[in-house]
Amino acid sequence: MKKLPFVIFVSIMFCAFFSSVCNYKSTENRITRDVNNALKLTLAEKPTNTVNADTIRCYRSHLTIAELKDTAGIAMKSVRRAGHLETQMVAQANCGFMTILMLSDQRASGALLFAGILWMMSSLWYIRRFKPELFAEGLSYGGIVFANDKFNTVKGEPIHFTPMQHSLMEMFMMTESHSISKQEICDRLWPKKPDASDTLYTLIKRVKPILEANSNLKIESDRGKSYTLKIK
Repeated sequence: MKKLPFVIFVSIMFCAFFSSVCNYKSTENRITRDVNNALKLTLAEKPTNTVNADTIRCYRSHLTIAELKDTAGIAMKSVRRAGHLETQMVAQANCGFMTILMLSDQRASGALLFAGILWMMSSLWYIRRFKPELFAEGLSYGGIVFANDKFNTVKGEPIHFTPMQHSLMEMFMMTESHSISKQEICDRLWPKKPDASDTLYTLIKRVKPILEANSNLKIESDRGKSYTLKIK
């Protein structure tokens, strides 16, 4: 789910790029057809093996794409046929990349590009607003982040725990299930104390309001055998 907005954005951008390239190629082919057809009509009207001003004027008059009338021309090209060289007329559009791009219909690709940018901006706003933990560095769970041996909210505000509270929370965060047995907590935090049940109960009681004030977490007890850090 974390990658879904990015995947959709890439898909939209790919569609925009593909549409743009297809429209560009289509326009390029249309230009090629137009200049070749204009040359064909010119040769039918004025059969000649030379290129002069009158030939160019006739050639350009047959062009249907107005933007080519000032740039298109005719060149003489040598080609080899039947073992010997022949000179023939070749139509040339003489237009660059930007001209072809401007002549092509890029409305669809432009709309897709705009939609992709709008989608990504909306996704970033939504994630930052409702899923800020996705941007947090370190261990993040339920609205708190544990990084560099410190606890912070997803907004970067420090959460103040006492050393013992800090150790307890570190155990919860470092455990994949976020669930720890009562005995394990007592053995870790008070290894020399024969029965630390009451001390643990007091510690849990004092941690709860800090969690409620700074996160979406709560601590639940499983019949007094274990404690679990859960999202509300």
